[in-house]
Amino acid sequence: MEASEAKVLASACEPRRTVRTFDGTSLAPEARELLETLASNGENPYGIPVDLRLIDAETYGTTSRVIRGTSWYVVGALPRCPHAEEAFGYVVERLVLAAAAHGLGTAWLAGTIDRPTFERVVGVDRDENRIMPAVIAVGVPAARMSALERVMRSKLHADERAPWDTLFFQGDFAHPIASPDACDPTLAATLDCVRLAPSAQNLQPWRLVCSDGRIDLFEHRTLPLRPIGDVQLVDMGIAMLHLEAGLARQGAHGAWSFDGPAAGAAGASASATYVATISY
Repeated sequence: MEASEAKVLASACEPRRTVRTFDGTSLAPEARELLETLASNGENPYGIPVDLRLIDAETYGTTSRVIRGTSWYVVGALPRCPHAEEAFGYVVERLVLAAAAHGLGTAWLAGTIDRPTFERVVGVDRDENRIMPAVIAVGVPAARMSALERVMRSKLHADERAPWDTLFFQGDFAHPIASPDACDPTLAATLDCVRLAPSAQNLQPWRLVCSDGRIDLFEHRTLPLRPIGDVQLVDMGIAMLHLEAGLARQGAHGAWSFDGPAAGAAGASASATYVATISY
């Protein structure tokens, strides 16, 4: 990831929020051009091709019951294969953060969409070897949230995040990081970027074990495993993007590997499943 891109993405981590209420205007031509350009970048640590496209859902007669004021969505599909969901989360979250940096609102959607119709849009219904893990609503945020959005944010505690000592660890799971003050500023800023990432039901399933020059990423499973389009694996890809962008913004180039955690890093946590490692 280029330092200039990382700066844009990481700077959007804090102001970004899930937007379900839009202002009712159509996307301006320059906004559509931006999103189409962003959608064309499918690069991800797994090298899995991710095909995204911007659509006006009114054309296809599809929608989401929780979205108000926009008909624009980013939809996509990719091969059904190991790590597909993580690759999808990484690629789409890069678009989400870049869109936020340009003043656009977005919402990750998986369980509140007309899935069969969206799947027909991307041809998944005709190809059993491809999946569509989620879609993204996009548009200009409204000045005020709808009543439905206020209720949803309240139920999900959308503005809250788990404490540091639940998410981040030093060396192994027996040594939680109590606060940003307990680690060096570069690492603290990077971890805070991950902590702000969106996740399904705001469950924040990522657990990060930090050691010299590396961070091992684990999944703490809290939802039933889905065989197709698993949303918590998508969340792990989102966390990967935030982690890489956070490091790059601090001037640290991260390289991904998937060969297992550092010796002893997984100790004392039977509920954590290894996902990836970033070395810097």
